Amino acid sequence: MRIQTLRGAQLEEFVLGASNSRARPVMRVLGEGLEAAALAVRATGGSLFIGQNADSLRCVAACGPDAKFVIEHGVPLNPRLARRALDRKTAFIVSSLTSDPQFSTHSSHETALALLAPLHNGDQSLGLVQLVNPKSPARFTARDTRIVAGLARYITTSLIQTSSLRRQEGLAAHDPLTGLRNVRELNRLLGRAVSSARRGDRDMALMFVDVDHLKRVNSKLGHAAGSEALKRTGRALYEAAAGVGDVFRFGGDEFIVVQKHASKESAHALADHLRSHVAASTGGPMRPAGRLPRITVSIGVSTLMGLRHLNGQPPRDLRARLMTTADRALFRAKAAGRNRVVLATSRDDRF
Repeated sequence: MRIQTLRGAQLEEFVLGASNSRARPVMRVLGEGLEAAALAVRATGGSLFIGQNADSLRCVAACGPDAKFVIEHGVPLNPRLARRALDRKTAFIVSSLTSDPQFSTHSSHETALALLAPLHNGDQSLGLVQLVNPKSPARFTARDTRIVAGLARYITTSLIQTSSLRRQEGLAAHDPLTGLRNVRELNRLLGRAVSSARRGDRDMALMFVDVDHLKRVNSKLGHAAGSEALKRTGRALYEAAAGVGDVFRFGGDEFIVVQKHASKESAHALADHLRSHVAASTGGPMRPAGRLPRITVSIGVSTLMGLRHLNGQPPRDLRARLMTTADRALFRAKAAGRNRVVLATSRDDRF
């Protein structure tokens, strides 16, 4: 029995937000599950729908005379039947469904008999399986219902695992305290940003941001206050850089901002905006009690075109030089009194 499934970008959109690399294998599992169910109960057609309610259901796999049509047009189930199926916890059989759009309106086929099994993760609806019009004997039995219910549980497990992997991927890419992307993501993005800037013969900037006197906050108010200071600083940086720069938690009391399209002037302006926004938005009451003092940051800024020698340098070396020069500019900002921005010079670009 030939199974039609979603292809390309539609996989990522409809398989519980899975990345394409995760969606492809899970779609094979879903297709195999639908095929096994159809063969086990002698169905001439069937569909697998993903969605949390009747309005959001989307056919991701189908088999039978009009399977390609159903996939291409996302033909939905009869709304009343879909709601009935999603509200149930067990598989069931219905008959006399000539109006059900399992087949196209121009098809000679009609849905005379259907077996439906909901896909549930606890109280959350994930979708359903529909099988129609069994071959001889032309009826679904209680045994067929049990078989499809078991296969539905197998399909549900595959969907849950895919969703769980997606969440794990997200957690691996983000700092648990601030929610910002972490060093792993920084290394990945920064290498691409440097390569892109070199190909386009344009400038870009990297900013090393350090929270001023975080140790004082920890010693006076406790480590919970220090963690709150980091969270508020990360949020303020993210807000101030929105649409212009990418913000990362580097570790400890340090953050990094990457501005992919920049000049020395625009980079300095963004860095000063970051500095002022942190100072203006971080202080205030804490839960359950206490008050966080105003937090300030020092920022060192380096630009790609500000480095001394670019010709022949691989992106990974330029990336390291950007970070080193920004770090040296940050050191000068702290030595000059903190709560300020210092732009790196060619003298900071040394080994």
